[in-house]
Amino acid sequence: MSILITLVLLLSFAFTGTAVFDSGEVTDQLKSEAYFMQSLDENTVIFKKNENKKLPMAGYVKIAIAITAIEKWPALDEKIKITEENLSLVKYDYTVRRAGYQAGESVSKRELINCLVVYGANDAASVIAYEISKSLDGFIAEMNNTVKAIGCESTVIKNLTGFDVEGQYTTASDVAKLIKYAMTFPAFSEAFSATSVTLRKTDLNSERTFQASNRMRNKNVPDYYHESVNAGKQTATEKSGECISVISAQDGYKYIVVVLKGHLEDVDRDGVKENTSMTDAKRMLDWAYKNIRYRVVVAPSQVVAVIDVVAGKGTDVVKLVPEKEGSALVPANATPASVLYEVIPSSAPEKLRAPVKQGEIIARAKVYYAGQVLSEVNLVAQETVKLSFFGLIATGISAIMTSTFFILVIGIAALAALGYFALLLKKYLVDTGILTSKTPVKTASAQKVPVKKAPAKNSATAKGGAPARKPVKKPANKKTNKGFDLKLPQIDLSKIKKLIGKYIK
Repeated sequence: MSILITLVLLLSFAFTGTAVFDSGEVTDQLKSEAYFMQSLDENTVIFKKNENKKLPMAGYVKIAIAITAIEKWPALDEKIKITEENLSLVKYDYTVRRAGYQAGESVSKRELINCLVVYGANDAASVIAYEISKSLDGFIAEMNNTVKAIGCESTVIKNLTGFDVEGQYTTASDVAKLIKYAMTFPAFSEAFSATSVTLRKTDLNSERTFQASNRMRNKNVPDYYHESVNAGKQTATEKSGECISVISAQDGYKYIVVVLKGHLEDVDRDGVKENTSMTDAKRMLDWAYKNIRYRVVVAPSQVVAVIDVVAGKGTDVVKLVPEKEGSALVPANATPASVLYEVIPSSAPEKLRAPVKQGEIIARAKVYYAGQVLSEVNLVAQETVKLSFFGLIATGISAIMTSTFFILVIGIAALAALGYFALLLKKYLVDTGILTSKTPVKTASAQKVPVKKAPAKNSATAKGGAPARKPVKKPANKKTNKGFDLKLPQIDLSKIKKLIGKYIK
């Protein structure tokens, strides 16, 4: 392929495999086992480490329960009566968080979802599961089908509580997928953004309020608080370690951060152990809001590649540029010269033929920044290339000569010319006497008359001796093709020599 590609490499930032944009300034200080940070505007991954490692799921089971309920329940303001039966799918002890629902109460489906998402109440989870599937196994099967449909291929759910159990796991990237999908439902988004949930007074219960377990929204905890966080969930079990997931928005930028398997460590050396899942999330957000910006990284003025053009007027190449301007999330100091373009081979022709119009789409290219594909763009001709005069003639001739009708006509004409030449040659050879026929031509005045010969006397017999032997007849030549006698012309070589000698003199 005759294409010259212009590659502009980023030199100021290195791709480490755990972070897309920083060179260790942040990632060297992160303590948790797995994390995943992504732009919710561009889907650009900002930080990642062990994002596909299977780890205990903990309270993120509640998000899967909420999604399944919202998809199954179109009318969330309908009331459900609490019974002993629908409370029975969870075994309750002092370790099990519950809202205190009592058999005989009537509550709305929306309240159950809010209590589940904000507070993580397991009695709300039991009621939801029973009302949808009537059995624990049936609802767990529903949840697993739901998460697989979302695209969480590395998530398996085995209970309603999120407690540690063999074979139940998820990943940081799967938790991000779950939350992003759940946030498309207003009922979930509202609950995930709430800092508390209040359950109304009933005949069997007084009004009560439960706080959300997300200290990154609590101004009274400065080690964890971040002003950009507006939704999220904090959870932990013995095996899952400390986990946090948050939605963050500030200055026109929006991110999701998931941190799994953090621990308690004196990160700031103040004598108090901090939860590293939240300190890690806060550190990533601080860096992103300080360093990441939308920047124009694809400029229509930047020549990405050139490709040969045939029959062009005044040029033999066409310059390819991006079809339109494009922006992406990149470090604040990034420019269009900070990206790398890779022309997609299958999209680019071997060469072009004039005329080519300015803006005509010729190929496609991938746009890379720090080893990550930001987007794909169309590449178009930067300038119009007109057809040259000789190119016009050549193109016309080529079009005619390559047409099926022309080839057919030329073939017929060639055969006719060849036949006519053969006739002329034969006539010339006959007229000059070079070519004669072996078989004389029969005419009406010249017919063969059979002549009878008198039988010869046998001298041996006349003399009284023994009779003479009869001469042996040679067998006649057999014809090679039965019923067809091939008669070849007879060529007089002496006349050919005489003719050649005439011209040699």
